[in-house]
Amino acid sequence: MELLHLKYFKRVAENLNYTKTANELKVSQPALSMMIKKLEQELNVELFYKKGRNVFLTDNGSILLKSANNIFNELNKAEELIYRNEQTKNKTISFTASHSRLISYIFDEYIKHNPQYMFNCEIDTMGAIIQKMINYDIQFALSSIPINHPKIECQPVIDEDIVITYPKQFDNSPNFDFIYNNDIIKNFVFPSHNQDYNNLTKSKLITMNMNIHNSTYVDDAFITSIVKQRKNFAFVPVSMCRKFELPYISNSDLIIHTSIYLSSLKNEKLNEVNLDMFKFIESYLKKNKAFYVINRNS
Repeated sequence: MELLHLKYFKRVAENLNYTKTANELKVSQPALSMMIKKLEQELNVELFYKKGRNVFLTDNGSILLKSANNIFNELNKAEELIYRNEQTKNKTISFTASHSRLISYIFDEYIKHNPQYMFNCEIDTMGAIIQKMINYDIQFALSSIPINHPKIECQPVIDEDIVITYPKQFDNSPNFDFIYNNDIIKNFVFPSHNQDYNNLTKSKLITMNMNIHNSTYVDDAFITSIVKQRKNFAFVPVSMCRKFELPYISNSDLIIHTSIYLSSLKNEKLNEVNLDMFKFIESYLKKNKAFYVINRNS
């Protein structure tokens, strides 16, 4: 049964007049009568009967009209829901970051000036970010590790320095000799979910022939609080050290020079609201790029 035939039947049943209905639908009366006839043949029942010049619904016609009304009411509801869903999507910014620190300050600033938008935002692993992007679950991503995928365009926005912060007990060691002393127990704290970041920092320690005696893995939600206690060593961005006034080792051999990246699907344009935030993040990072690196002249 075609919806068009059902629609025409519904109009005839409401008007009980073929001529009037044909004019409303802008079809010929013979064509309209033929569609009703096909519907009757398909259902193997009569839907209308004539008495003189008047047209009336049969019992089966009344049953079908009731069902047709329910069907079109549900379709109208579905159309409204689809419209609202599309409107919501057009006002929703969907993105992911590989680490909360990359977006926290920027996000606060952005939503302060854009209360009209809704957000679908997550902190996720690099593998999950790639999968969500190619599945169109998110429109763009912010990460401290480059994304290498044929469908994704990944561009560095600014440079970033990652440094080692250390426990309070070493505050009076200006030469940082303790970091190379293997007799000193070094307990390093790492983000529990960010394997790519951990591999980057651990490879630096291996390069410097530096031993880690203990490794503690802490979720993003808690790692800042743990690091601020200053009971452990940790590789953290210099921007975090500045934000929370944490001391760090300024030895150039122990600094990891990397970048912060913005990524989106190749050959796919961001919608208006996502493009707005994408550009805001890019502008914010470039404007504050000195905050993310150590002054090379200091």
